[in-house]
Amino acid sequence: MRNPYAAAYVAGAVGTGALGVLVSVRNATLGHAPPYAARNIARHVLGRLFGRKLSRHEASRWAFALRAGYGPLLGMGWGLVRRRTSKWTLLHSGVLLGLGVLAFERAAFPVFKATALANTWSRAEHVWLFAQTAVFGVVTEATMRWLVKEEPTTP
Repeated sequence: MRNPYAAAYVAGAVGTGALGVLVSVRNATLGHAPPYAARNIARHVLGRLFGRKLSRHEASRWAFALRAGYGPLLGMGWGLVRRRTSKWTLLHSGVLLGLGVLAFERAAFPVFKATALANTWSRAEHVWLFAQTAVFGVVTEATMRWLVKEEPTTP
């Protein structure tokens, strides 16, 4: 793909799509959706914004919309900064992206009152948040590498 910004957008969308599979496994393993599930975030944040409680169906629809925008935008942000890590191994570069997303989310959740306080989450919920951000990072970076062929540098 010639346009690296378009590639980054697509890569973020693919990374988000990969989370769809992981979310099913996560919820089944936990026995419930964690506080940071997109549906729960939509319910908290948008419910306050709209001044009413969202139904489960509404929250699910908004969660889809939030993910559809959020993942590709994260991909585009990564596309702007990944030049320095594109020579790293896929795992190192992808996990770095995942850690960046994790740090951003851990900082943003309390600011936007999007979730219950992190100290109320179970250990498994913390592990799953790390896992899902790492998967997003690795899949997004793998997609970027597939879509964007680096130009060889000449001396």
